[in-house]
Amino acid sequence: MYHQILLGLTGRIESGEVGVGDRLPSEADLVAEFGVSRTTARRALDELRRQGLVRREPGRGTFLASPRLRSNLAYLHSFSEEIERWGYRPGARLVSREERAAGEEVAARLGVEVGERVLFVRRLRLADERPIFVCDSYLPIGRFPALEDADYGTVSLSRLLEERTGRRIEHARQWIGAATADEDVAGLLEIPAGVPVLKIRRITCVTGEEPAEAVEAYFHPERYQHYNELSVDPVELGVWCRPGTAP
Repeated sequence: MYHQILLGLTGRIESGEVGVGDRLPSEADLVAEFGVSRTTARRALDELRRQGLVRREPGRGTFLASPRLRSNLAYLHSFSEEIERWGYRPGARLVSREERAAGEEVAARLGVEVGERVLFVRRLRLADERPIFVCDSYLPIGRFPALEDADYGTVSLSRLLEERTGRRIEHARQWIGAATADEDVAGLLEIPAGVPVLKIRRITCVTGEEPAEAVEAYFHPERYQHYNELSVDPVELGVWCRPGTAP
C-alpha cells in the first residue's frame, strides 16, 4: 500500500495535476483515499521529501518543491552540461567584472605572486531563467592574457577557458561546505539574507597542471544538490594541480 500511494502521488506530479507550490494531500486525506494507516501515509510523504520532490511546512502541509538539479561529484563537468542533461535551458548573467590584486589566498590557489593582477568575474547561473548559483571566478590574466578581454556573458565558461587558453581542462580540486548568504548573494538568488547555502571552492586546471580559474560558488538551497556513489575500496585520484592547497 505504501508503494501504491507513492506511485499515485508521483503520477499526479509527472502528469502536471500537482504543480510546483501546490499542496499535496494530507496524511488524513491519504488515509481516507487509500484506506491505509496514518503511518503508511506518512511513510509515502516522507519518501517524497527524502527524494527532494516536496517540502513540508509545519502547520500548513506538504507542497511540491521546485525541481532540484543534481551534480555528480564523481566526474568533472560544466554546469551547462549538467543543466542540459536534466532537460533545462542553461543561462548566465554577468554581474561584475574587474581587475584586482591577488590577495594571499587567491594567489596561493592560482599559483601566482601576491599582488599580481587577476580578473574577478561574478556571474549568476540560471536554469530556465531561475537563479541556481552565484559564481565568483578569479582568473590569472598574467598567465593567460587572452582571458582579459573575453566575453564573460557567454553560457559556458569551461568552453571559453579552453578556447582562450588553448588548453584542455583536465582536472579540478574542490571543497564543499556551508555558508550563509550575504545581502548581495541573497539578492541574486532571490532568497532572504542569512539563509544557509551550499558553498563550493574549486581550482580548475588545464593541460600542464596549471590553474586557470579559482572559483567560489554559492548555491540556492532548494534548487541544487550534489551526490556521489561510494565504494568501500579507495579510488586512485591521479594527479592534481601543482599550486594551490585546501582553502
